[in-house]
Amino acid sequence: MDQAIAYLKRLPHTEVKPGLSRIGALLEAVGNPHKRFRAVHIAGTNGKGSVAAMLASVLQSAGYRVGLYTSPHLVSYCERIQINQNLISEREFVQLADELMPIVDAMPDTPTQFEFLTAMAFLYFARQKIDIAVIEVGLGGRFDATNVITPAVSVLANVELDHTDLLGNTIEQIAWEKAGIAKKDVPLVTGERKGEALRVIERECAAAGAPLIRARERARRTDFTWEYQEFEIESIGRVRIKLLGGYQQENLNIVLEAITALRGSLMIPQDAMQEGLEQTRWPGRFEVVQREPYVIVLDGAHNPHAIGALRDDLRRYREKYSLRKSTLLFGVLKDKDYKTMAQMLFPEFNEIILVPPDSPRALDPHELQSWAPHAKIYRDTAAGFTAACGTETQLLCITGSLYLIGAVKRLL
Repeated sequence: MDQAIAYLKRLPHTEVKPGLSRIGALLEAVGNPHKRFRAVHIAGTNGKGSVAAMLASVLQSAGYRVGLYTSPHLVSYCERIQINQNLISEREFVQLADELMPIVDAMPDTPTQFEFLTAMAFLYFARQKIDIAVIEVGLGGRFDATNVITPAVSVLANVELDHTDLLGNTIEQIAWEKAGIAKKDVPLVTGERKGEALRVIERECAAAGAPLIRARERARRTDFTWEYQEFEIESIGRVRIKLLGGYQQENLNIVLEAITALRGSLMIPQDAMQEGLEQTRWPGRFEVVQREPYVIVLDGAHNPHAIGALRDDLRRYREKYSLRKSTLLFGVLKDKDYKTMAQMLFPEFNEIILVPPDSPRALDPHELQSWAPHAKIYRDTAAGFTAACGTETQLLCITGSLYLIGAVKRLL
């Protein structure tokens, strides 16, 4: 496994190489495995991982053999490729990597790490004879390596400002990139409500010949605890899900609409929907990893929209559970809108600890000090986490980057 990871890390992975020619050539060399299974394709700025996890769980509960391809991973590359919630084994991962390496080495235009992993996932799913795959876009949509598939249903969760250096610095430009997953005669479900994004999505769907379906508000949150959220769902009734965070209501509405669209070609009974939703797990997103002697929440929020949702949820929990003291462990990448994130989040906490996430794109935490002059700064996640656990607090929130969340999960 170490050799496979070392090879992956040598492939281009920090720079973006747009276009579908490399992934097309790589898949062609192994027999176009992506044409041998049905799929759901999911794009969006925030929530696409949660939507993917819920959809995969519902389809599994309906009796299907379901592949799930997501990114990034938190602890192991194997997390990215799953079948029925079982991660690809390290042995199978290594075998597929060994098979693809000589093909990649012979290509004149070297595929990126994400293209390599995408080919690996598609090959694995085809050989494992899955019934359907739930495929999460890596970045954007139009030129993303996953956009070679022709799915049964496409999903565009939402459009927010993120990865502006790569996707454009307006909502309209980013919407154009993400709406690039629209395909002829393939319904596209969206939860987007902003006029400027919707206009672009409508135009791109019309140009592609993709029927556009806007997610209706069919789920309403009725209760929340540190263990579950309860929703009243139209035509299903009361459902308790383990995924926390108020934003899951939007994600749930998108999932319900996508399932309705899938029912044109798949049998998905009502009881499978309830069971699948209740059994969904998705780590690192408002994940409560400890409740005593104080609560620890891990959240991969890494842009202002997600930080705003996290802040609002923390306020609701603080009020419900009368929490007076809270600590923040925060680390962010330098290509994010960290100034806005800091301004939104820092005033919410009594104590702030800043660290660089485990990434070459990590922001030097000293850059954040003007928004938190009394913050303590540590050289790495381990030191910062140890210090955070030593504070007198009722709530410890760890957020700012999925790289930070992954490092903390390894420590835990």
